[in-house]
Amino acid sequence: EDVKLTQASFWELMTGRLTPTLQAATLEDLMELGEQYTKIQAYSQDCSVVFHAIINRVRRDMSIHCMEPPDLVKLMVIFGRAGAASKGLSRVTAQLFNEMEDRISEGVENFGVEDCISLIDSMARFRAVKLPVLQQLGREVLHSQVLELTGQQVCAVCHAYGELGWRHDTVFKTISTEILEEHEQIQSARVYGWEHTKPVKYSGSDIAFVILAMLRLKMHRGNTSWYKWSDMYQELLDVLTLKLEEQLSGMGASALAAASFVLGRARRGTDVLYKAMYDRIMQILAESEDSQQQLVSEGRPQDELERFLHGLAMMGPSKRKDLDTQPFMQWLCKHVYTFVLSDFILINRHLVAMQCCDRDYLIMLVPFYCSGERSKQLTKDDIQELTNTYNGAKVREGDIPDGLGTHFFWMLGRQYQRLHVEKTGSRRGYQRIG
Repeated sequence: EDVKLTQASFWELMTGRLTPTLQAATLEDLMELGEQYTKIQAYSQDCSVVFHAIINRVRRDMSIHCMEPPDLVKLMVIFGRAGAASKGLSRVTAQLFNEMEDRISEGVENFGVEDCISLIDSMARFRAVKLPVLQQLGREVLHSQVLELTGQQVCAVCHAYGELGWRHDTVFKTISTEILEEHEQIQSARVYGWEHTKPVKYSGSDIAFVILAMLRLKMHRGNTSWYKWSDMYQELLDVLTLKLEEQLSGMGASALAAASFVLGRARRGTDVLYKAMYDRIMQILAESEDSQQQLVSEGRPQDELERFLHGLAMMGPSKRKDLDTQPFMQWLCKHVYTFVLSDFILINRHLVAMQCCDRDYLIMLVPFYCSGERSKQLTKDDIQELTNTYNGAKVREGDIPDGLGTHFFWMLGRQYQRLHVEKTGSRRGYQRIG
């Protein structure tokens, strides 16, 4: 991890040599090894031996029912990441979450706030919607202490609830009210020249994640006598806009993407703001390249680019954006193989929507999409977005040299037909009568 050695063949070879010793290793050692494998995203069939060794040891010793809370949390965090990233591990991960649900039903007296937050975060990562677990952890640990949590802890809870679709009106009402009250106190101190000595709980990043969770849970519209959701949501966006002006230079890629998306959905934002946000994301990309952070599984900025650009395209005052995207497109070409394919396709779709995409750049990408490995990975949604991207940029078959344009669009049609047949089955044969 320290030297950023993530070459798959090396870890597969090393795992093969470690296999005989896995049987004799303790559960603690196996979990430590599994944690390191998640950090470098070593989830291939050969590397999955480590994760299966952990599962076998847990089941053999019935460990999940007697583990200390921090150890249980560590186990679920490991498999929350591994199960979400590997189809081969998703089934055993789902079974493990079922066993975790049984353990939680036995009582959470010894679980601390951090333990509970880490558990629901692992559930959100794997999309394991366990309502009894959410209700019990919230009722017995989290919700009564929500005002005592730090801003980052509140952000983590809201993010997990948003990912899991768990709408808890009282929690979000309490949090949004606290954010607005804190902002009002800060503004009053500035107006009257008072010194605001109370520590600021919510940063702009925290507020962006809270608002994104509210948007996912459809708490951005509708007013009731109990709480005016729509009005409060608009006020939160106002607070976020002011926070961005003050704290933009310190925001990370994920928070920046969340802020861009919620502002874009509300058609908020000025020319000055979206340009400043774009400059900040370019700075983050440059910093990540210098420190080689893109090789680490957690916090890769390229994983946030699709949401960021989607939000940027929706931000006001118009869809067309005046941005210099040449350095960005060069960065994309350099790191194309580090992206999830569907994310990369959507990134280019958003660039075309903002009229910030060069036609030569799109033409250069055609061989990448046409390669046998890539073309088989395309889904129906990918094909639709690719078609809209090239049509939106007015790139026709004849514009792509060496006859590759005809092959490109034929390949898209053929892959779409293949996916359609796989889903619906082959066309039945009919016999004409008469």
